[in-house]
Amino acid sequence: MLFTVTNLENQENHIIVSGYTQTGNLKGIWNADSIIPVIGKSYQIELDFGIVERADVHIVKNVPAGSEIVGDSVRFTALCESIDEIYFLRFSFDGLEMLELRNDDFTIQINDFLSFSLPFQQVGIYPY
Repeated sequence: MLFTVTNLENQENHIIVSGYTQTGNLKGIWNADSIIPVIGKSYQIELDFGIVERADVHIVKNVPAGSEIVGDSVRFTALCESIDEIYFLRFSFDGLEMLELRNDDFTIQINDFLSFSLPFQQVGIYPY
């Protein structure tokens, strides 16, 4: 997924980046020693959410895929494209991310739209 950096912060030995993709705004921890983020530059990225509690993931309808910064959290909405022990979430044509759930109740189906929010400190941004 293509991500353009708009802001950089240093917090507790982490680089926090804010920016946008074609589906919305994003904020998280930059995870790359060899790639230094630059404001205004775009990077292909992957996201890591850690393990998310099933109770924090909601099946929604009539909500487009995307992300938005809400206070100190990021709200994600994506299409569940595939399930194979983890959930594969489609944010955009070039944005497919994995979601692992703790305490899964197995009620999520392929083609459901899922929504969840995470503190930005829990959102890993991996450029490549």
